[in-house]
Amino acid sequence: MAGSTDDVGAALDRAVRRRAGLVVGVRERDGSTRVVGRAREGAVPDGRSLHEIGSITKTFTALLPGTRVPARDGVEITLAHLATHTSGLLEALGRARLRRTPGTGTVHYSNLGVGVLGQALAHATGTSYGDLVQQRVCAPLGLVATATDDRLSDEQRSRLVPGHRRRSAPAAPWPLAGMPGAGALRSTVDDLLVYLEAQLDPASTPLGEAVRLTQQPRVTRGQTIGLGWLRHDRPDHLWWHNGGTGGYRSFVGFVPAERVAVVVLSNHARSVDLLALRRLRLAVEQ
Repeated sequence: MAGSTDDVGAALDRAVRRRAGLVVGVRERDGSTRVVGRAREGAVPDGRSLHEIGSITKTFTALLPGTRVPARDGVEITLAHLATHTSGLLEALGRARLRRTPGTGTVHYSNLGVGVLGQALAHATGTSYGDLVQQRVCAPLGLVATATDDRLSDEQRSRLVPGHRRRSAPAAPWPLAGMPGAGALRSTVDDLLVYLEAQLDPASTPLGEAVRLTQQPRVTRGQTIGLGWLRHDRPDHLWWHNGGTGGYRSFVGFVPAERVAVVVLSNHARSVDLLALRRLRLAVEQ
């Protein structure tokens, strides 16, 4: 184990040379968690440092209940179609002409589709998307620092690490007020480790049935997709999602059969996918 820990530290040291900062959280097979941060300069981020998590937001949106939207050939776009990127909704909703029957054809990743899903859910329940996620996901799961920009307290804003574009230029925040369900949440490694624990053990949470439903494969043509989650089927059925905004990159992944999970958050617009996958593979092998 000591050698593995040293390897992880060395990998983070290398990774931060090309990023403003990053923080990694791991849920090991025995249930223990470990959080390690690195910064090229300035304060080192930790498990409480807030980041924009981009499209990881979509996995939260997929946990929410639903409503009705457009149809073609007598087939309505369902919440499942929107959450699995098979709705056919690829253009602006107001002038949309669906290019195929919802639920058919190949996957075409659609920020607009999941954005519409989030707004439809908020409209149906008479509240904002941020309030809906807080009431129906964050509060039941015990997430204390996951929120849309408008819901952040002053204390939380003080923990929001500034984003950076490539070449270390500062990046403006992305509140995504128009379609928050596609990518507007901010969160921390500590909160996301709790969120992934719920994915590994749905029965231990008040949202057990909803969580289990998100992990049922809905699309198996090419990329396997649940509700919100994507899955690598080889070698170990890894469920995952990444995220990216103007100045942040993120990745969460978990392997139910191995009881391991990984979170990587970075305040720099450079992918962390490979780093996260390598760390997850190490957790599986230990």
